[in-house]
Amino acid sequence: MVIFDIEASGLHPESYPIEIAWQDSNEPSHFDSFFIRPTSNWTYWDDYAETEIHCTSRDTIVAQGISVEDACLRLNQSLKEKIIYSDAIEYDRHWMMKLFDEAGVKPTFNFGSVLDTLPEDGEFRLSQLTETAYIKHRALDDARQIAGWVDQLINEK
Repeated sequence: MVIFDIEASGLHPESYPIEIAWQDSNEPSHFDSFFIRPTSNWTYWDDYAETEIHCTSRDTIVAQGISVEDACLRLNQSLKEKIIYSDAIEYDRHWMMKLFDEAGVKPTFNFGSVLDTLPEDGEFRLSQLTETAYIKHRALDDARQIAGWVDQLINEK
């Protein structure tokens, strides 16, 4: 199962994705993570999100980020014909589609919710895990943490 996570410039309607990562839960060495350089259309920046949530400056994503076109190409090549899962699918799908719409590209993969993969009480158990855990709010760390929780909940006896 491929788990993905996205960090954004904020939660405002004009926010945009700044970091994307995915982790294959079955193959720990199969993952990717990168910053996305904002386009000229993407100007909104939430200072609170920078200092209190993802702790990544706009200067960092401008300097280290890849273009939206390169991000889409990279994702499409790596994730072609896969279903990628998120614990917050409505938000993460929104950010992913904002990226692909900006690039004028269609994704070659589909989206799913990790909640749909869990056993009967899995959603409740996952919420317990997330309430007590330290969440770093960096895309790869979060994707790996979610993959571990999903694996734990699916394989419990």
